[in-house]
Order: sequence, then structure tokens, then C-alpha cells
Amino acid sequence: MNKSTDSKPSLFTHLILVVCLVVIGTFTLSALITYNNQRDELLADLEGSAQESLLRLTSTLAPYLSSYSINEYEKLIYAEAKLKKFHAVVIEDYKMGGIVGESAYITGYVKTEGKQFQPYQQGMPLNDNAEASLFSVSAPILSKQNENLGKVTLHVSNDVIQDELHYQLTHTILTSITIATLLLTVLLYFAKRLFIGPIEQIAQAIAAQDDSGIPLSHVPEFGNQEFSSLSQTMNNMLDVIRCSHHSLRLEHSRLLNVIDGTRTGTWEWNVETGHIDYNGAWQGILGWDISALNGPPNLDWKAFIHPEDKVESDTLLEKLFNKEIEYYDCEVKLQHRSGFWINALGRANVVEWDKNGHPLKILGTHQDITAHKKAEEKLRLAAKVFTHTREGIIIADSQSRIIEVNDAFTRITGYSIDEVRGEKPSILHSGHQDAEFYKKMWQSLTEKGHWSGELWNRRKNGEIYPELLTISCVFGEDNKPMNYVAVFSDITSYKEHEHKLKQIAHFDTLTELPNRFLLGDRLKSAMKHAKRNEQYVAIIFLDLDGFKSVNDTYGHEVGDILLQEIAKRMQRSMRDSDTIARIGGDEFVAVLTGLTSPEDCPPLLPRLVAATSGPVNANGNLVQLSASFGITLFPQAEDVDADTLLRQADYAMYQAKLNGKHRYHFFDAELEQALKNQNEHLRSIGYGLRKKEFYLCYQPKVSFRNGEIIGLEALIRWQHPTRGKLMPNDFISSIENHSLIVEVGDWVLEATLQQLTEWQKKGFVTQVSVNIAPHQLMRPDFMDKLILLLARFPHIHPNQLQLEILETSALEDIVVVSQIITRCQSMGISFAIDDFGTGYASLTYLKKLPAETLKIDQSFVHDMLDNNDNLAILEGIITLANTFGRKVLAEGVEKREQVQLLLWLGCEFGQGFGISRPMRAENVLAWTKEWRLDPTWHQSPKIKDELCPLIDSVVINRARTERMQSYLTKRTIGNTK
Repeated sequence: MNKSTDSKPSLFTHLILVVCLVVIGTFTLSALITYNNQRDELLADLEGSAQESLLRLTSTLAPYLSSYSINEYEKLIYAEAKLKKFHAVVIEDYKMGGIVGESAYITGYVKTEGKQFQPYQQGMPLNDNAEASLFSVSAPILSKQNENLGKVTLHVSNDVIQDELHYQLTHTILTSITIATLLLTVLLYFAKRLFIGPIEQIAQAIAAQDDSGIPLSHVPEFGNQEFSSLSQTMNNMLDVIRCSHHSLRLEHSRLLNVIDGTRTGTWEWNVETGHIDYNGAWQGILGWDISALNGPPNLDWKAFIHPEDKVESDTLLEKLFNKEIEYYDCEVKLQHRSGFWINALGRANVVEWDKNGHPLKILGTHQDITAHKKAEEKLRLAAKVFTHTREGIIIADSQSRIIEVNDAFTRITGYSIDEVRGEKPSILHSGHQDAEFYKKMWQSLTEKGHWSGELWNRRKNGEIYPELLTISCVFGEDNKPMNYVAVFSDITSYKEHEHKLKQIAHFDTLTELPNRFLLGDRLKSAMKHAKRNEQYVAIIFLDLDGFKSVNDTYGHEVGDILLQEIAKRMQRSMRDSDTIARIGGDEFVAVLTGLTSPEDCPPLLPRLVAATSGPVNANGNLVQLSASFGITLFPQAEDVDADTLLRQADYAMYQAKLNGKHRYHFFDAELEQALKNQNEHLRSIGYGLRKKEFYLCYQPKVSFRNGEIIGLEALIRWQHPTRGKLMPNDFISSIENHSLIVEVGDWVLEATLQQLTEWQKKGFVTQVSVNIAPHQLMRPDFMDKLILLLARFPHIHPNQLQLEILETSALEDIVVVSQIITRCQSMGISFAIDDFGTGYASLTYLKKLPAETLKIDQSFVHDMLDNNDNLAILEGIITLANTFGRKVLAEGVEKREQVQLLLWLGCEFGQGFGISRPMRAENVLAWTKEWRLDPTWHQSPKIKDELCPLIDSVVINRARTERMQSYLTKRTIGNTK
């Protein structure tokens, strides 16, 4: 609602004002009438009271006048005046007047301005104020003898009646106000409830409107008949308005859809101003936005017409303006904004003329008909194709009667159009296809709308010929067949060629046995049959032993005769349901079907062996060979296809040859599955390496003495897409002797150096140890690749890299390993022997391996507190390492007691979950800042009782070791001198 509406007073306000004015006016008039009536009543009462007092006074005063008792009748007059509130009571005493020498002695009382009575003085005015005196009455005072003794006069003043009227007026006004207020309240309540309330509900109902200004909700029903009729009438009107508006919107939407659907651009041309308003699909027609076309500047569509069409367009427009034609209808080419030309159909009509017959307004449309023009060209081309194509074409009606054929039809069948028009295509039937064939054809046409296939027809001269036929159904708007179009070609030559190719494609030209292609079809068919009937199929791959020497010795002609004869023998030795095929050279494959169990295969093999091993006379040369057989069976535990079965049989045949030839070998499916799984696992590792699924974790190595971080160990992890995170034990063992271990190792080295570079940029310089597999370490190019890799990271010093090798791998070729270690140490790279103690190294081997660090396997550390043997091994390793001057590091440290005992034994370095679990590279720096040495590590270990003897021996051995080290040191010094 706008501000002007809000500022207007409501209907209820108007109603209140009107009702108040009416009630106030009514009660005011009523009060005035009541006031006048009461005043008249008061006057009448006063007059009556005055007459009564006058009558009483005349009868009462007579005795006093007769007796000249002035004081007595003055008292009586005073009492009467005060009681009746007269203005004045005056007595004219004639008898007393005669005594005083006056016509009358006048006495009485008069009310003063202070509402008090004072005695009347002779000559005092009584009626000098009109407001003070209202009226007066008088009467003679008569004695009993009717003697006129005097006269009494009563004066009534205005203030008496005014006081009474004031009281009455006040009471009337208060009563009127009370009644008026009560009446107004009742009237306004019922007006609000019965009249204003429904009007407000109607106003609220029609206040909520949609974008078109139509109320969204209906007017509610009311209890009274008048408003109920009004609400029904308004709702009916709103329904009519909504329906009309909905119809208008539908019509408008349909019009827009027609314009959009037909890609029509509309325009309105004001001839006087020259301005053209564009709408519709002009953007698609000319490529300009509607806003750009409408301007400014306003673009004229006539400026986009091709020069060749502009003359005709201008001529038609001029005729339209001159009323020579009723409509402008012209096909023109318009230039698109991108520069190319489109075909457009323009139509226009003058909708407004001036009084002189000049056009004022023109409405028109332009429609892009480029696609229609292209369709017309296609139709013309189709007509040419229909006439000149080499394929025969038949067009039939919905009843399958021929209505049109092309020239190729006449050339192929010999029938002219006049001979077949009105006939059905059955005129060409040869009788080679039965009724079931045509039934399926019509079923396909009915369900799919088309059919394609080969059939035999008859020419006019009776000759039978094959044709390739395609029939399509053309449906009308009612989705019922309207026409049938058949396209066919004579494939006689193709069939003849196909027969020759079939022989070549399916049979071996030398032996006339089925070739590899036909073997595949028969093998697949045999597999399906075996599955369906729960039987077995045996696939036998055989290769002649020594056939190459026959060709080399006797020539290829003898070899060909030999192959032909062996092929015939094998065919004769096999059952009719079996297949023997030559797949190349001296290789043959036999498929044995209908086996009820795998045990049915071996009894059939001797016949094949005899057929291939008997002597053959070839051009006077007696030649004898043998054959090696590889056999596999179907079905198997895993689903396999025909190609897989042939590969299995081929593999088994090679196994037979390796076992000495002239024998057969059955394929082991379980062994192949294991190899297949292994290969698949290797492929997945290689794929994961290329897809960057591997990542490194780092486990710190620290000093037990001072908590110093002496380095980290790089540990590889695999984030498998389906199996999740995999540890090295899950995949390293399968590639230890494979080239993949080298790729993985190279990646670990490069990733480690890259991470060291990133840490160094952040101020963290440390050493990282990397495990090197034996297969990678023993490669001739290991050192060259390592040198090149270090050269790529010039900011990393070689001493920041440590290589770890397993004890068992170091002993495989200790001389070569020792040389590699020495070369690396010369560059600054240190070495560590991992899992030390798990192998069988002798002291001589340890002496020859110049590795700086020995890493104790975590299996010894894990049980050192509970296992005497492990503790003894630990003591021996630590003693041995100290004797040879090697650093020793314990793996798998988890408990404080382990650290205490290791320190006591002489091992100062370690790593394990008790220090830190392996962590991602991004978490290492934060860990180094938070890492603190546990002070309890330096406390004396609490050794169990059962370990005390062992501890004693450790002490003895330690002393012996110290003496040995001292002796070796002295001897070394002496030799030096």
C-alpha cells in the first residue's frame, strides 16, 4: 500500500465521526427540549406555589392587620419569604396607613444580592432588574366582614428558577453523556463486528496480489447474507479475472513459443520516424543482440540484404506502400554479423495509414529458412539419387501396393514401372523363403519400423538371384504406416565371391582342415554346449618334432606332402564330433567334445600320437616324425575364453617339448592363476608408482644420552586405491628380484633428497637413511645413477644420506658390496647394516664390511626384558660393534626399561614407537620442536632376578672388551711407529 493510501482516514474513522455527531446532535436537541419543558414546569410550579402562599397569607394576615400587630405579621412575611425563596413579600396595610397619615403603610422583606432578606423601606425599587424579577402576584387582605384591610404582593425572582434549572440541566447533561457514551460503544462494536470487520477482511484478502495485480486468495465467507453475497460475487469475479488472465498468458506464451519455435524475428516499423523495434529470434538471424538492433543507433534490417536481393525487396515494399499488393512476401539473403549469408523469408503488412493513404506503421517478420533451402537442395539431390542410384528402390503405399520404382529396379528385375504399379512386391517372390520368413519380416516392420536382410527373388525372365534388401516404414502423423520404402541390390557376384572367400577364410588351403578362424568358432560353440550339458572339452595343441629338418633335408614339397598325410590320419583317428585344425606351419589344434569327465581325455590321446608318429612315404622318401602335445580342459575354476584355452594348451605343449618331446603335458590352471596374480600385483605396483600412490614416512633416530636427533629413516608406504594403506611387507617382497624394485628404490632416493632440500630451506638439516634392495645395489649402474642423482641436488651434502642394506644381502657378494660401500664413503655417504643379528655373518665378514652403523633387529629388542637369549644376543652384538668401532642402533624401542637396559649395555642410539611412530614429512618439523628427552632414561635399570647372572657375565665381557680394545689400540700405535 502506498503512502497516499496510508494517509487517508479509514472508513471506521468516518463512521465514528458520523455516529458521534448524530448522537451528540440528538442528545443536544433532547437536552434543549427537556430544559425548556422543565423551565415551563418550574414556572408553573412557582406560580402555583405563589398563589398558594398568597392565599395563605391573605387568610393569615387579616387578624394581624385588624389588631395592628405589625411585628407579628412581619415575622410571618419573613418566614414565608425565606421558606418559599421569594424575591420580595410586600404588605400594604390600609388601616395602619390611616394612622400614619398615608394611603397605606408598606412593609415587608426584600432579598439582597447576598441572598439575605432585609426589611422593605418605603420607596425601595422591587422590579428594577429584569433578571432579578420574574413575576409578581398580589391579592387583597379581607377581614371576616370583607373589609379591605390591605394588599399583599409576592415578587418571584429569576435566580430561583435559574438555580433549579442549573441543577436540572447538569443532571440532564450528565445523564445524556452517559447514555450517549454507552450507545456509541454499542453502536461502534456492532458496526465494527458486522460491517467494518467484513470490509477489512475483504481488503486484506485482495491486498496480497501477484505480479499482475490479481489477488492471490479468495474473499472469505461471512455469516450475514449481504456480505456473503458480496464475497461470492467478488470471488466469482476474481475467478473470471484469473481465468481470463491465465488464458491471456497462455495465448501470450503460445505466441512466444510459436515465435521461438519457428525462429521468427518480428519487427515494427514506424515509417514517419524510421525507427524499427525488433523482437524474437533476430539475435539468431543476424547475430546482433536485440538491444544493439533497437539502438541507439537503430539498425535497419534492409541494410543487411544482399545486393542481388535488395532491388526485388525494395520493389515489393514500394508496391506495398502504393497498395498494389496486400502483403510484402520476399525471400532474401541477409548478412550475419559474423560475415556469412543466411536465407530469410520476410513478410510484412501495413497496419496503420494516415488520412492521405500513406503508411504509418508496418508489422513484419523474418524467418531463417537456411535449413529449408538446404532441405530443398537435399530433396533435389534425393530425386537425382532416386533416379540414378545403382540400387533398386520400391515405394509402396500402406497396403503394400507399388506406386513408384526407379530405373535400377527395372535393370535388376526386368519389370518396368507400368508392369508393377499397383502390384505387390510378392510378384518377385522366388519361393526360396517360407511363410515363417515373411512373418518375421512383417513383425520386425511392425515393431521396429524397419527390416534388413538377404533373400532370393525372381527376375522377369525367371532367373533366381540373391539380393540385399532394406525395408523402412514411413509413419504418418497418426503414427500409422503411410508408405514402405524398399532398397535392394543384386549381390549375385558378391555371393560367389563370398563362397570363395569362405573357403579361404575358414579352411587351410594345404590340408583342407579348418583354420584358426573356424577353429575359434567351433571351440566357442563347444564351450557353450559343454556348459549347457555339464560336460568337458579337451583342447590339444600339438607341434611336430623336427619338422624343420624335413624341409631343410628333403625340401618344402616333401614337407607339404607330409603335412597333408598327417592331417588325413588325424582326421580319421578322431570322432565325428571332434575338430582338428591347422593353425600354421606344423602346429595343429584338436578339440575333443562330449567328455563326461577329465578322465575321458587320456584314452583318446594314443590315437593322435599314432597318427602323428607313423612313417610317411613322400615322393619316395620315407619320413617319420613325432609330436609334442599340450592339453587343457574346459570348464575351469575361473572363467576363461577360447583364446585363453589356446594359450594354455600352447604353454603345456612347450612344457612337453622341454620334458623331452614325443609326449603330452596337461596344463596346471592353479599354477597359472598364481603366476597371473603375481603379474597383476606387479602391474598394480608399477601403476601405483606412475600414479604417485606411494609416499614416504620418516621415523626419527635419537641419542639415548642427550636426546639429540641423529637422523631419520625413510619408510615407504602405499596408499592403495581399494585396499587402503599398505606397509612394505605387503608389496616389497613380491618385487625384490624384479626390475620394479629398482624403480621403487630410485623413486625413494629421489623423494628423500627432494624432502631434504625442502627441510633445508626451512632451516632443518639432518641425515636420512634409505633402505637399498640387493637387486638395486648389485646393478652395474648403481653408482653412476647415484652420482647423477646427487648432482641434481647440489645443496644436499652426501653425508646427509645414509644407505641401509640387509645383513643377508651384504653377504651374497661381500667383495662387490664392500667396494660399493667404500666408493660411497669416499663421496661422504655412510652405510648401515640393517637387521643385524638375523643372518649368519662371521667376524671375518664383519671386518670386511666397512659399514659405520649396525642396526639391531627389533625382534631382539622386543623380548630383551623377558628373554635371556635375546638379551645375550644383544650383549654380543653391542660388544662386537664396540670392539670393531662401529656405531650400534637399536630398532623397535618401545619402553623406558628397554632404553635404560640398552644404555647400560652400551647402546646409545635407537628408534621405535617409544620415541616416535613413522610420520608424514609435513609433521616432522613440528615433532622436532616438541621432542624432549625423558630424564628417566638415565636411571639405573631394575633388572629381574633371573637376568642377574647374565648381567654379571655382561660386566665380565665388558671388562674383557675394554682390555681387548686397549691392547688393539697399543698394537696399532706400535705398528704405526
